[in-house]
Amino acid sequence: MTATATHFATRAFTALLLAVSTVLSAGAGRPAQAAPYRDTLTSWADRLDAAATEMEGNPAPAAPRIESGATLKKGVSGERVARLTQRLAELGLLPAEQAGDQFTPAVDMAVRAFQASQRMKPDGLVGAGTRAALDRTPQETAAQMRRTAAEMRSFRDTAPDTVLLVNLPSQTTTFVRDGEEALTMRAIVGRPSRETPLLQDRITHIIVNPTWTVPPTVLKEDKLPLLRAKGTPGIQNALVYLDGEPVAPETVDWSTVSPGRVRIVQQPGDHNALGRFRFNLTNPYNIYLHGTNEPRLFERELRTISSGCVRLEDARRLAEMMLAAERVMPDRVERMLNRPEPQWVKLGQPIPVRFVYWTATVEEDGGIRLHPDIYDLNDEIAQPAAPATAEPPQRV
Repeated sequence: MTATATHFATRAFTALLLAVSTVLSAGAGRPAQAAPYRDTLTSWADRLDAAATEMEGNPAPAAPRIESGATLKKGVSGERVARLTQRLAELGLLPAEQAGDQFTPAVDMAVRAFQASQRMKPDGLVGAGTRAALDRTPQETAAQMRRTAAEMRSFRDTAPDTVLLVNLPSQTTTFVRDGEEALTMRAIVGRPSRETPLLQDRITHIIVNPTWTVPPTVLKEDKLPLLRAKGTPGIQNALVYLDGEPVAPETVDWSTVSPGRVRIVQQPGDHNALGRFRFNLTNPYNIYLHGTNEPRLFERELRTISSGCVRLEDARRLAEMMLAAERVMPDRVERMLNRPEPQWVKLGQPIPVRFVYWTATVEEDGGIRLHPDIYDLNDEIAQPAAPATAEPPQRV
């Protein structure tokens, strides 16, 4: 290896080591902020505006954009890899003589260093999030920061003291109680084809041990074909209804049955797709929050994989915090979990929920993290939806 290459490799590796601990420490249940949450938002907005001022003076990248496509990783090659290496060289993370159309170990190290600098998981994979960050110009970054700063100040000035905040681009949920941050955790939100809408809503009920009714699209495109092919919906501990009556699915000829005649309900338990807790909202889209039976999914960097509802990494802890105001203590929650049927608790004081679209956030050490524009809303933020008047089929 040449002296220049050694220098760049050392630089990339040092950047990786400096930032990786911060990246990996982010997650569920981080300690509450000492300052009131409104003061925290003020400091975040000021930090973003200051960083935007610095970015606005930087030149635009000379390298062509990598643009969308398959995930790039060590061992692959092609034109998009060539554009990737040009960008890494431009950023000073890769020697210019090592730029080319091969994703080499040196490129892998440079990608990891870039990811760490952006407060992303340093896995060396150039997927949608990393590619978008590499393609972003300083001017686009500055605009993203200023837009988020303005939205944070608006939230600060209008949100109630107690509110559940769901930030879609960062895929996180924060519970602010009496003006102070009580809990922040990872979340899973809707995929781009089934976006989670920007709602202003409220939690009216918490259901312990919920059932899950398969939504119409999943039933039509996935479960009914399984019933026709194998005589089973492929869902653990589920009841299948035909024309409102429970049936043994293996005894029915499903070939001529239309989706509207079928209902599939998964019974409560650890196997349930909603986990053990559901937080009911009031919107007409039947969007709600819930746990999950697949906790491994929270390890993903990009968690836009639901059908619109929001899955919570620590639904039980959030439920216990909210239920404490109803004098339902953790020992009673435990007894409710041990019962075989759903347990409904109506909140005497519904808890406001705000879905926001903040594509820039500030971490505890003051570092700024930019999040992917998962629904392409940066140029036009959707308006909040109206309250519910109906109860459509469930989503997850």
